Amino acid sequence: MAGNISSLGIGSGVLTADVIDQLRAADEAAIVTPIDKSIEQNQKQKDAYTLLNSLVTSFKANASALSYDTLFDNKEVTSSGDAVVTLDAGSIAESFTLETLTLATKDITKLGALAARDTAIVASGSGVLTINNGTDSFTIDYTATMTLEELAQAITDAGGDTFSASILQTDEGAFNLIVSSKETGTDQALTLTDTGGKLSATLFAAYDETTNPTGYQKVQDASNASFKYNGILVSRSTNNFDDLIQGANISLIKAGDISNIGITMDKTPIVDEVKLFVESYNSLISNLKDMTIADLNTGTEGVFSNDSFIKSISREVTALLSTTINGQSLMGLSASSTSITGVSTSSAVFDLSSDGTLSFNSSALEKMIDTDPSGMQKLFSGETDADGVFTNGIFNTMNDKLQDYIGSNSLLSKFSDGLDNTSKKLNDSLTKAKESLDVRYATMASRFAAYDAMIARINAQFSSLQMMIDQSANG
Repeated sequence: MAGNISSLGIGSGVLTADVIDQLRAADEAAIVTPIDKSIEQNQKQKDAYTLLNSLVTSFKANASALSYDTLFDNKEVTSSGDAVVTLDAGSIAESFTLETLTLATKDITKLGALAARDTAIVASGSGVLTINNGTDSFTIDYTATMTLEELAQAITDAGGDTFSASILQTDEGAFNLIVSSKETGTDQALTLTDTGGKLSATLFAAYDETTNPTGYQKVQDASNASFKYNGILVSRSTNNFDDLIQGANISLIKAGDISNIGITMDKTPIVDEVKLFVESYNSLISNLKDMTIADLNTGTEGVFSNDSFIKSISREVTALLSTTINGQSLMGLSASSTSITGVSTSSAVFDLSSDGTLSFNSSALEKMIDTDPSGMQKLFSGETDADGVFTNGIFNTMNDKLQDYIGSNSLLSKFSDGLDNTSKKLNDSLTKAKESLDVRYATMASRFAAYDAMIARINAQFSSLQMMIDQSANG
């Protein structure tokens, strides 16, 4: 502001604009600069908070995923034969044997051949073809001029979900009408009757390998699947069924097949989730360490080096690893094994190094799950007793404790509010400090200008007096 008074200092040569600028720079260094640095530090803390909140949220999500008992419901299925078995989530199926004796089949009937698809069926007049499946009767009207193709379409239209018809060329100049049930099983057996008795005899002339190889023939009888489940004879109307074992979908593929179906717990989802948990933990702890470090030797200082709350998070999160359920904690998990020399050893599932890094032995965890799947499920996810009372597992407990940090009105939310309040106060202080300096130096510039004018007048008066003295002395 002082620089705008171009004549300042002309009278005195001392009270110049540069002097005011230098004084203001000194005041800004003492008053404004510390506030600017505090604002910059506050912004760094807000940025660090955003990262920290994300890391804690991720860690909580990983702990939560491991708290679901459905994680232990995943099953792995193997088959030594051709039978195919898949399991629904939560299936209680155990290993079993399937011996396929016969497959379920559809009912297939071949009528006698005509010369072409568009050949007339040569009916002597209008009539009715009746198809019966044992429970229902279906009637198909025909006329003397109807073609084989038209009859096939009429049968398909009448059959709906029960049966259909198609035309198959079985030899040169031989087109057979094929009527087939849409489903398998003895209940799908079809009987065809020319109720009107006016269809061409060619269509119903019986098959004979020598004299009439393209004649009427029951190609396949509808039948049920017959198989043995763990040695017990069972029958089904279809080769694909899901009502034998709860949650198991079974497909019989080949008659005579013997399939040993192995069902074991699929440990891969559990191992993968634990790996994510460990990675999330290490990322959180590493970043907390960087945020709170205060190394006097190197001068390294984290953005939250003086914040006791942020420092406490690291201690609390590490303490979660020692959460105990019925005397067992994650850090105490170990799998026992016996070497070929007969020496028993044990391998820890989790290990915490001196620098705070958590490591994970997946083989040891898998061995513990194989040894006691139910016990591991209770340890991870908790259990409900006979009275309906639920007891938390390790990861339920972790998830509950981490909930204190995440969400509205949580510890981290309140901490964020504190950073925002500090930011507002700092920016208000900066604005007021600058406004105060503006007023102070505007006043100072005015006073300097007045003092400079006074000094200029005194200097002018002194110059006149000096001239008079000089003249008197010379005279």
